[in-house]
Amino acid sequence: MGILLLPPRHRENAMRHLPIPKAHTKLVCTIGPASRRPDILQRMLRSGMSIARLNLAHGDAESHRSTIHRLRDASRLTGYRLAIMADLPGPKMRVGHLDPSPIALRRDQEVRLIEGSSSDTSGIPYDFSGLADAIKPGEVIYLNDGFIQLKVRSIQGREITCRVQVGGNLLSHNGMNVPGIDLGRSAFTSRDAQLLEMALEAGVDAISVSFVQRGDDVREVRARARQLGFDPFLIAKIERAIAVQEIDDILTTCDGIMVARGDLGVETPIESIALTQKTLIRRAKQFGRPVITATQMLESMVENRRPTRAEATDVANAILDGTDCVMLSEESAIGQYPVEAVRMLTRIALATEKSRPALDSAWFEPDKKRAQKVEELMAPDLADLVHKIRPPVVIAPTDSGATARRLARFKFPCPVIAFSSAAKTC
Repeated sequence: MGILLLPPRHRENAMRHLPIPKAHTKLVCTIGPASRRPDILQRMLRSGMSIARLNLAHGDAESHRSTIHRLRDASRLTGYRLAIMADLPGPKMRVGHLDPSPIALRRDQEVRLIEGSSSDTSGIPYDFSGLADAIKPGEVIYLNDGFIQLKVRSIQGREITCRVQVGGNLLSHNGMNVPGIDLGRSAFTSRDAQLLEMALEAGVDAISVSFVQRGDDVREVRARARQLGFDPFLIAKIERAIAVQEIDDILTTCDGIMVARGDLGVETPIESIALTQKTLIRRAKQFGRPVITATQMLESMVENRRPTRAEATDVANAILDGTDCVMLSEESAIGQYPVEAVRMLTRIALATEKSRPALDSAWFEPDKKRAQKVEELMAPDLADLVHKIRPPVVIAPTDSGATARRLARFKFPCPVIAFSSAAKTC
């Protein structure tokens, strides 16, 4: 591990022509109708966006290729490096097309869920084959991120009869969750395989795999990518209760994880989500994997120029927990103030990072359950040295980027600059 701790007198020359990100915490921004314009993308980059997320569940291949081209242009014009992450939809259960939409569901109302893509007057369609075989009477189905709750009364063929426990307005294509259910299928669907090929050929840097349950789900995606001649950075989205239980297996196979609190907050008790988030971040740090904390970080900024105090506190606490990235979803994709949301994340990150203590060394104790490379064993000692002498910059030559990632997890009080002969690594 060849590392250079640059003396203060050389910092100005070394960094004069490098657009160093404003905050150490990376900002992931979902790109959508509100942010696709070239001028908006450039302003978001200058405000602190470091990773652009494409949600492949929406849009078509041509629109995604166009967005990728615009992102690369914005990066070139501003001089800021930008990673592009494509998010595979995975086996998400959704309500089908409703007509009219929304429909109002009332407490104690009896409703029927019918397998299919569109509705008639007799029931609510759902688009996930196999649900009727896996679910049992007495189990609860959550709709629209858990805001609507249905209790299963009976199953007949492809039809599930339920009683509404918590009502609300249901829209076409709202999500469905059944906590703890094993649907007996891979997180990598045939549609995902097609989207993966499109995204890799279009030049994305990272792939996020939705509804991961075990390490084998990540292995399957990596194997397919390598068959296509690519080796992308793979992010495992942790949004199912079983994934929390299998987190060590997942961390051995992925390059990073996303704490996707939307579905995870439905799959696990809402009162436990904060502790689950802290546990996942800590475990990922021990494995040397970067973490993205996502969902409803600044959700009120979809319509307002300023976040709530609770949202600002949530972002700050995620950073104090040790997260590497915080993510905007609707705020930057369809919100009225995408640039302001990025600026707000940057402001919160900068203010929080000034007061963040060096992470507890216990986070980085060797894991006796798995073999570690020499570089992994050396990294904590180097981190201790950096925190003691506080150089203005750390330079880490690397081929694949692994050395820089091993160091970045220690949250140095200075930038880590990685030089590589491989353009893709940079």
